[in-house]
Amino acid sequence: MRPLLIIFTSIFIFGCSEEKEPPNIPSFEEREISISEKMKIAVSKEYISQIGLPDSTVRYLKDYYSQRDYIPRWINDSMITNEGAAMKGILNQTFSLGIPLNRIYFATTDNYIQDEINLTISLAQIIGDLQHGFVDYDTKLKKSKMLIPFDKLDSLLAFDFDSDLRLQFLRYGPSDSTYQVLGKCLISIIDSFPLDKTTFDIKSIKYDTLDAVKKTRKALFSKGYIPKNINDSIPITESLKRFQKDNGLNPDGVIGKYTSEALNESTYHKIERIILSMDKIRDRTPRPNKYIYINIPEFKLRYYINDVLKSEHNIIVGKYTNQTPELTSKLRKIVAYPYWNIPYSISSKEILPHLKQSVSYMEKHNYKLLKKEVEINPDSVDWNTIKQNSFPFRIRQEPGPNNSLGIIKFDFYNKHSVYFHDTPSKSLFSANVRAYSHGCMRTQNPVRLAKIILENDEHRNRFNGVISDSLDSIFSRGVNHEIKLLSPVPIFIEYQSVSRNKENIVIYLDIYDRDEEYLIIMRK
Repeated sequence: MRPLLIIFTSIFIFGCSEEKEPPNIPSFEEREISISEKMKIAVSKEYISQIGLPDSTVRYLKDYYSQRDYIPRWINDSMITNEGAAMKGILNQTFSLGIPLNRIYFATTDNYIQDEINLTISLAQIIGDLQHGFVDYDTKLKKSKMLIPFDKLDSLLAFDFDSDLRLQFLRYGPSDSTYQVLGKCLISIIDSFPLDKTTFDIKSIKYDTLDAVKKTRKALFSKGYIPKNINDSIPITESLKRFQKDNGLNPDGVIGKYTSEALNESTYHKIERIILSMDKIRDRTPRPNKYIYINIPEFKLRYYINDVLKSEHNIIVGKYTNQTPELTSKLRKIVAYPYWNIPYSISSKEILPHLKQSVSYMEKHNYKLLKKEVEINPDSVDWNTIKQNSFPFRIRQEPGPNNSLGIIKFDFYNKHSVYFHDTPSKSLFSANVRAYSHGCMRTQNPVRLAKIILENDEHRNRFNGVISDSLDSIFSRGVNHEIKLLSPVPIFIEYQSVSRNKENIVIYLDIYDRDEEYLIIMRK
């Protein structure tokens, strides 16, 4: 057996201080004393403090084993137990628990006392991570490693060792159903597909069909979608469709722009994104009984009441250059036949060039020109003298069926001045990847959403407010009308590139490349 020095210098879970001269510590593992006496020596400050472990870790170990009367949890008098060996195997594959590989350092050792200490500290930290997460999304830093209270550890470490231990770790994370599905599917993916870091350079078939098919076959094989014994002449269409479905794409069997982008990503990188998405769920505040949830990469809006999905809608989000922000707010009013106060950036950069060509552009789009809330005749302006960086006007689009906001707008305060609304351009909802807007969220079937929201607006009938049946009469008048909600609805707009479809995982395109910033933090 190795001396205590070797035992503890291999424990880097909480880091070490500056290197010190090796202390003269006698070995005690093989002495003729009880295992409790050995554990008392192993966690005593007299010995551990000389190794350079943080005082907090020393205290934690001492307090934990003291309450157990120094009876070990994972070893017997001379070796690691079967339960300890099983747990040791799990902690060497933390990816399957939803924890980054470098988050836990579990030393490979044949020293049973070192295994006892490593297992205890590792599990205390893993449960802390599963409960609290490992990325701070406000500061964009990695969270400090947190141990759960030592007096709760034994009560939490109740496992059925005849069942898959990895699945049992899910109970330490959020009870959120999406989190649970992601965790189960993560284990299934790790068990089913090679943990391959290979990336590819596949382009759409419109450039070179034969090359695209050849490389796609290779990628599908690498990712486990084509079995090893398949003949090269057998079509890959069905395998490709399955891959497309798993990645939130239209399963048409065509190697298009977005399918090739998904194929080019390695399986290893996608597993990292699953783990990141699980950690984002850990970071969530508890959801209220009623709320609207928008997931940007999924292009979906959902309205929930008491965890029941009341309405689901496809949405169009901002393009890469005008990204839809993540935010939390409350829906306070619904506006029928809204005005569109066009943002300055659009007026000066996109509309001004048209006005320089022809003032009729204003009338064609039902625009009004305003300066200090006073309407200005666009014919009175010498547009050739107006510059983009000093545009002195405000442009407003009047209500109507051709208004860019459509016939209904859902308004909520946020510093980005975005909202979700109707649109006259319905055809874009048929697109698979719907990132076309200037940042706001165009919503499919918004009138149906408005009616469901009003039907569930508490006390509305009592106060004779607008109810969903009267919404049709408001629209029939075709004039601007605001409906204030008596009970504002919380809104959560998130960026989750990995989500679920019932009990299956779906890995969406990282359309804004936001994941990579957090993956870099996660890998540190």
